[in-house]
Amino acid sequence: MAHLRQGNIDDSALTGVVLHASAKHHGISLWPPPSNDPHDPLRWPRWLKVLALCTTAFFNFTSNFAAAGPSVATTLIQEQFMKSASEVNGLLTFNFLLLGLGNMIWVPMSVKFGKRAVLITSMAMLFAALCWGASATTFNSLLAARCVSGFASAAGESIVPGIVSDLFFIHEHGAMMSIYTILISCSSAVGPLIASYMVQYSVGTWRDFMWLSAALAGFNLILLILFYPESNFRRPQLPTECEPQPDESRRAANAHGNENDKGTPSEYGIEHLSVGEPNDIQHVNHIKVPWHSIWFSFVKVDDSVNIFKAFLRPFIFLAYPPVVWAIFVYGISLGSQVILIFAFPSLLLAPPYLFSPSGVGLMQIAALIGFTIACYVGGYVSDVITTKLIRREGGVIYPEQRLLSIIPGALIAPIGCIIVACACSQQMHWAVIAVGFGMVSFGTVYAPNIALTYVIDCYPEHASQCLVLINVFKNLVAFTFLYVAVNWIAASGWMQVYMIMFMLSILTLAAAIPLWFYGARCRQFTSGLQVHKWL
Repeated sequence: MAHLRQGNIDDSALTGVVLHASAKHHGISLWPPPSNDPHDPLRWPRWLKVLALCTTAFFNFTSNFAAAGPSVATTLIQEQFMKSASEVNGLLTFNFLLLGLGNMIWVPMSVKFGKRAVLITSMAMLFAALCWGASATTFNSLLAARCVSGFASAAGESIVPGIVSDLFFIHEHGAMMSIYTILISCSSAVGPLIASYMVQYSVGTWRDFMWLSAALAGFNLILLILFYPESNFRRPQLPTECEPQPDESRRAANAHGNENDKGTPSEYGIEHLSVGEPNDIQHVNHIKVPWHSIWFSFVKVDDSVNIFKAFLRPFIFLAYPPVVWAIFVYGISLGSQVILIFAFPSLLLAPPYLFSPSGVGLMQIAALIGFTIACYVGGYVSDVITTKLIRREGGVIYPEQRLLSIIPGALIAPIGCIIVACACSQQMHWAVIAVGFGMVSFGTVYAPNIALTYVIDCYPEHASQCLVLINVFKNLVAFTFLYVAVNWIAASGWMQVYMIMFMLSILTLAAAIPLWFYGARCRQFTSGLQVHKWL
């Protein structure tokens, strides 16, 4: 049976945790319970937590805004630099490739030297790269600037979910992760939307857009310096009161009804933790705002971290089914949308649509609507469903409770793929294409947000390392789709491409079913392998 060992990868192999006499929020036990340490970020004032999260999550908006915007200017860049379409597409595809690979560098650095130092350094690098790209006079110089900006942008993707785990309790993760997810997703629509108008009406065309992106990066750099304190914190180990047998766990949790339901989370032991006397803590005692640590601190070195092992450690999580599932959910969802973003110009600029560049950009409004709805359903509604499950089961918390919230919107994105396949292949009215695009975009936020939150719930102490692996592979998937998108559609047609995406979407979402029944068993098995001791 697993034990709660803070700082070990298998610390969440537990099926659930019953909290005795812990702090509560709206009747829900706070997990992880806040410590008495004044440096504990769980004790920051809530307004500072939200401000710090928004400031760091805006990193992803800025980077994706800058990355996606030039997609509407590829034809113009071809003419200016006398390059082929495949060469110009490299400005986008290699940006995505470096975005994935950069995760392997930035996150280990953040574990060793602190998240604040890494985010500030990478944002300064992004600002410099965007200025470089805006003033580039040769295509090779522009391509190099795009590669550097992709590498710098990678820092926010995996570090920010770790910040969610640092600052917020488990029942808040869904809503707070939705802030991260909506900003990272909406930027890929807002960027091309604004860029389309600047390309059509601004004298500097795509260069003016890159200067605008550089200005956003400079603004974000100032916000990071002012409003994000270091949130790395080594949480103290909690005392274990008892370790019940499976039958006792069932009675304590009252989980999933029938005791003979095999594979349900209630089949495994639930750790009982004592975190204080009943009247010791009824609320979180907030600390004063640590302005001195915000303005005057930069690097926070953790001498216990071996930097070489930190670089290799994320790949251990390939042995963990929740992480592998999240990779496929995120990769397929993102791939379904980026194919459309890249293929829209060739579809909509040609007959029978004959859109202007700004008209192509306006199609992103459909994506924004899908993102916004998915943010609410995949964030707030997910937390509501999870909270009700926790209450129904007597305060027992286990990660699989999060998976139930995938049901309300599971079929929206796959149906969107069918609509896109039919509408684009039959050249239906642009409004039908927009509806399908909005539904596919809904899936880009909805399912990945729940999948990422589930992973954070499973391995809260290793959220950043899990997200390294997820972001590396999902960006490699996106790179692959981007690299072949236009030629694939030209060779196979819209119908075949998006029916394949429909089937892939259904398969990845359906994989949540075995995780619901056997997720606890999988985590218990992988913890028994003790792969964390290999590094």
